[in-house]
Amino acid sequence: MNNSSDCRQSETSVPVDKDSNQRELLPAEPMERIASVDALRGLVILLMIFVNDVAGVKSAPAWLKHVSARADGMTLPDMVFPAFLFIMGMSVPLALGRALARGRSKIRLLSKVMRRTLALLIMGVLMVNIEQHNPGYRGLWGLLAYPAIFMAFLVIPPGPERKRKIFMIVRVTGFASLAVLALFYRTADGKHLILGPIFDQSDTIWLRHSWWGILGLIGWAYLLTALIYLVFGRRREWLIGAVGLLAMLYVADHEGLFSRVDSRAWLTWAAPAIKQIERFIEGLGAHVSIGQSLGSLASISMAGCCLGTILLPGSQIQTHAERLKWAVIYGIGLILAALLFDPLFGINKIRATPAWCFYCASLTTLTWAALYWIMDVRKYRAWSLIVRPAGMNPLTAYILHPWIYIIAGFLHLPIWFYKSSEFPVIVAVFGCLAMAFAIVGLTGLIGRFGCRMKA
Repeated sequence: MNNSSDCRQSETSVPVDKDSNQRELLPAEPMERIASVDALRGLVILLMIFVNDVAGVKSAPAWLKHVSARADGMTLPDMVFPAFLFIMGMSVPLALGRALARGRSKIRLLSKVMRRTLALLIMGVLMVNIEQHNPGYRGLWGLLAYPAIFMAFLVIPPGPERKRKIFMIVRVTGFASLAVLALFYRTADGKHLILGPIFDQSDTIWLRHSWWGILGLIGWAYLLTALIYLVFGRRREWLIGAVGLLAMLYVADHEGLFSRVDSRAWLTWAAPAIKQIERFIEGLGAHVSIGQSLGSLASISMAGCCLGTILLPGSQIQTHAERLKWAVIYGIGLILAALLFDPLFGINKIRATPAWCFYCASLTTLTWAALYWIMDVRKYRAWSLIVRPAGMNPLTAYILHPWIYIIAGFLHLPIWFYKSSEFPVIVAVFGCLAMAFAIVGLTGLIGRFGCRMKA
């Protein structure tokens, strides 16, 4: 989850590669923050907390529930996660472009991308397994895991050396705590893991990546998007092509990547190499979905990356009118792509169909365009104070919600009383909305102490 959505014009510049392989000047100074990007991220996090909370309300209306795997359509909750993938993709060129402008090499940035991906995968796996662990003493394992995650991935702030040392000690303590918790992990049926029988592990199950969790899926999409951007840079024709290829990877995986190779006589000479590639793909597919995690879901963040390039200093699209025009045309293009894919697999979040991906990407594009006009053109920004904490510190807001519920369960505090069937559904829905705002407010309070998470 990247919060670097900066874009400030400056007279001090350094040369970087241009779209046309010529040279251009980009500012080396910190860039002005695009208010609409943070606001959109904050709104999406607020909605994510809300729909996660309202999922526990059995009487909630259908439009506040995820559709089933067999459905052909989508509801409000089905559009929230792809919106975050999209906004994460928008931040990739802003963050990496700024780093490149400051003279950082692509090798160093590649190392940073890999570390961030690994962090998201680790957090995703831990959160998935928190749901499956043996609750032990009233959920003690999960109660300790969330603060350990928070401490392990705290941002060490610039400032006095004493403060930096304190934060570094907190981070080391967080990582050490996660290691100890992993050693003591048990599955829901109570089987021991690492600390179980040493020589006979046949009936033990350790931490499993399962579907990687939301953060893990974000991690895979971020990895593909960042790698593609590091290779092709801001050349939008290549980035848009990558969006289409990632969507087609879903189609190829669904139909069988190598299903017709044997019938192609002209590929006989390459059969041994193809077999090796096939084995590698099968091995990779046993751990991560090729068509979904590395295909259609990554296409959403890649679509966001394309849009993010128009916000870079030095872009040929500079004025407010040009950016809004490009975004609207781009949003319409995404709708057309969705219409082309719709007959193949329909619209479905659980199956991550390409049509669902493109419809959601289009909706997010047009929503950002509206926010850009309101906040960056007309300068109406005061209203965003209510969602800004979540936009600036999304990871903290995301993990706070389940942790608050675990704390409440541990202390027997019925904070979810508004979901009771004794109350009208309107009370439950507004209760979930109040909970979402409370989490965002608490995130802002934590941020005031200089505590911010970053993968």
